[in-house]
Amino acid sequence: MIDVFAPKDPQVRRKGFYVLLDQRIGGEPQSDGKGRHPFFLDRNRLAVQAGIVGGISDEGLLEYLTTTKGFYQLVHSIGVSIQAEERTMPVGFSLIFYGTEGADGGSTYSFSVEADGAERIFPLPELHGFDRNGVPGQFLFTLPTDQDIAEASVKLYLHDGFDAPDTDPDPPVDMESGAYREMLARSFLSGGNNFRVKQFLQKLRSSQHTVIAYLGGSITQGAGAVPIQEMCYARKSFEAIRSRYASNADTVQYIKAGVGGTPSQLGILRYDRDVGRDGEIQPDLVVVEFAVNDEDDETKGVCYESLIRKILDLPQHPAVILLFSVFADDWNLKDRLAPIGFRYQLPMADVLEAVSPQFTRPKEERVLSKRQYFYDVYHPSNLGHQIMADCLLYLLDRLDQQALMSPGPDAPPLYGTDYAAIRLLDRKDGFARAKIAPGSFTMTDRDLQVVPLDYDSVNTPQFPYNWKKGDGTAPFVLEITCKSLMLIFKDSGDPAFGKAQVWTDGALARVLNPKEAGWTHCHAALLFQSGESKYHRIEIAMAPGDEQKTFTILGFGYVL
Repeated sequence: MIDVFAPKDPQVRRKGFYVLLDQRIGGEPQSDGKGRHPFFLDRNRLAVQAGIVGGISDEGLLEYLTTTKGFYQLVHSIGVSIQAEERTMPVGFSLIFYGTEGADGGSTYSFSVEADGAERIFPLPELHGFDRNGVPGQFLFTLPTDQDIAEASVKLYLHDGFDAPDTDPDPPVDMESGAYREMLARSFLSGGNNFRVKQFLQKLRSSQHTVIAYLGGSITQGAGAVPIQEMCYARKSFEAIRSRYASNADTVQYIKAGVGGTPSQLGILRYDRDVGRDGEIQPDLVVVEFAVNDEDDETKGVCYESLIRKILDLPQHPAVILLFSVFADDWNLKDRLAPIGFRYQLPMADVLEAVSPQFTRPKEERVLSKRQYFYDVYHPSNLGHQIMADCLLYLLDRLDQQALMSPGPDAPPLYGTDYAAIRLLDRKDGFARAKIAPGSFTMTDRDLQVVPLDYDSVNTPQFPYNWKKGDGTAPFVLEITCKSLMLIFKDSGDPAFGKAQVWTDGALARVLNPKEAGWTHCHAALLFQSGESKYHRIEIAMAPGDEQKTFTILGFGYVL
C-alpha cells in the first residue's frame, strides 16, 4: 500500500518527455537468479531515444543528453512506471553514468518501483562525486527472477526554463463509448435509500435555493487538477448536476471544503466552520470523500461514522453520498467505510471499482491507462477528476430513474457515533466551561495550511485562531469537563518546530512531533475518550531538549 500518512499536496508537474514508453523488459539470466535488463544510453543513444520516443527535435536540447554535466543541467527528476501482471512485484531501476574512463568509472543512482503501472517521480541526487565529463550510460532494470516480464516507461522532467512538446502517448479516451459507460456502471456500489436524494433533486427542479457541498481531503480540494478550482471533480460534478437537474441555475450554491492530508477525524471538526459556515449554510446534498485519507483516523471508523451521523441528523435532513476515491496502487478504505454506508442505506460510488479492473487488461481493451488517470500516485489528473464527477452523475441518474422510497428507519451505530456532537474550541469562540492559561503559548501562528474554498481564487487559512509558543517554558494549561478531547496541532518541516509533551491529569498522554509529516499540515490527536463527562487538566509543554523550539496548538475538539 502506498504510504498514506498525510500525503503532501502534489507539486506542479514539470515539462518533460519520454525516453522509454511501454518498453517490454525481461531479465537476462544471472547467477543470483534475478533478471537484469539494460538499456544503453551512451554514444548519443539517449538523445536518439528522446527524438524517437519523446518527439524532441531541438538539437540544442538533445545536446544536453550527451554528457553527465548536460544531463544534470537539463533534468530535474525522473518518472518511472512499471506494469506487470503481478502488480506488487518490485522492480529495481538504476540510472548509471559512465565516467571518462568507461563504465567502471561512473556512478549509479538506484531505487525500487512496484509494477502497478503508477508513475513514481524521483528528483536527481546531488552531483557530488560524479564525473561531470562522463556520459549517461544505461537504464538498468532488475526483476525478481529471469522469468519475469514487464513493461517500462521512463520520463525525464526538466528544470525551470526548459521546454518540451506536450505530447500524450495514450489515445484519447472515448467518453461516449459503451466501454466508458460500463466502467462508470462498476462504480455504482449502492443506491441505498433514495428518499433524501429524490427530495434533493425535486428541490433543484422546483427552483428553490439548493446547496451542494463537498467535504474531503486533497482530492476534494482539487489536487492534481489544473487549474485546481475549475477542473476538480467537485466543480465538474456540481456544474453537471446544476445543468442536468436545476430549473434555475442561479438558485444552486456550491460549497467545496477539501483540505489536503486530513482524515475524517479532522473533517468532523471542520464541518461546522468549513461547510456549515458557522450556521449560515444548510446543505441539501453533502458528498463525503475520505476513502484514501482515513488510514490516519485514530478511531478507525468511529469519526467517519460520527461525521455521517452528524450530517444526517441536521435539521434540513440533507442527502449524503459517500464517494470512494483511489490511490495508484489500486487501494482505498472501502472495506472499512462502505459498511457504514450500508448500515445507513446511503448511496455510494466507488471509483476504485470503476477504473482499477481495466488497468490490468490488454492495451486494446482498456478505456484508459493508469498514467492518464493519475497526476501522481495520490491524486487524479484532470481526466481522473472528470471520471470521478461522471461516477457521481451516473449514481444520481440511476437514483433519479428509481421509484421514490419511504424514509428508512434510524439505524443503530456500526462502529460508534461517539464524536457526532464534537465541538471546536479555539481562541475565537472559546468555551464557557473551559479554563485556559496559555503560559508561553501566547503568539498566533500565521503560517498555516491554506486551501481555496468554493469558487475562491484566494486561499483560506485553516484554524487561524491558534496558540503558538513564544518565549519562555511555561506550559499551556486547559481545564475542561468533557467525555473526550482531541488536540489539533500544526505539522511543519520548519526546523524551529520541536516535539511537545501532552500531560492529561498528571500522566504523560502523548509526545507529538510536528516534523514527522514534513510539511505544513493540520493534525488531530486523540487525547482521551470515555463514556462519562469528567473534569480533566491538560498541560502542553515542549519536550526535553526542545525547550527553545516552538509548537502550535491549532485548537481542540471536545464532546460534553
